[in-house]
Amino acid sequence: MEVYPTFSKFVHYVLLNGEFIILDEQRDRYVILEAPTSLELEMALMEGNKQSALVQELLNSGLLELSSQRQSIRRVTVQEHGIGDYEWRFARQFHQTVSVKWMSLRALQTLFWIKTLLSTRGFHTAMNSLRALKAAQAHSIRKPSETSEHNRICACAANAIAEVALWVPYRVECLEFSMSLSRLLLSLGVCITFRIGVQRYDFLSHAWVEVEGKVLGDDPSLPERMCPIVEI
Repeated sequence: MEVYPTFSKFVHYVLLNGEFIILDEQRDRYVILEAPTSLELEMALMEGNKQSALVQELLNSGLLELSSQRQSIRRVTVQEHGIGDYEWRFARQFHQTVSVKWMSLRALQTLFWIKTLLSTRGFHTAMNSLRALKAAQAHSIRKPSETSEHNRICACAANAIAEVALWVPYRVECLEFSMSLSRLLLSLGVCITFRIGVQRYDFLSHAWVEVEGKVLGDDPSLPERMCPIVEI
């Protein structure tokens, strides 16, 4: 039986303009391979070459495993790519809706819970927690609609997270914001998509939330300018 090197479970990747960007979710780290090394890995994955020194190194690091199935390779080629030196704190310009007290209290609880989970249990556990919540809420999630009430709830939740982020005694980054917003909206029955995207030069990763394909509380051009590497 043929055996092929493939990316391990919870290892996410994209071959962006000929260079592999790899996210090792369990170890919370990125690995970036330059073009010649990326080509070597691409050929090894396609041909099933598990003997190369590069493949052995990636197997030993846990990024690759051996499988009877050939790895499909996600290639993305774009001419204009990235959002430059993006300062996420400026994203507060996208929060114009006035939040309400009960939403702010739930936002504060959710933000503290996410920060504690990330600090004590790590990125992988937090990601799995979000996956589990979305699966558990699937039966009660309302299909997105363009009603004014639906839009108001989404905007109010995003604004509440951004507002309470100013109260906490630590800096809230895009990951905490997006995970907290995702959990808050799921608890309200709103279907969300949580994404992490990457740019290659200079390397940057950024998390955001979409509802029905529209970015919530952040730069609306993110899906076109950042290359998604993982989504929930």
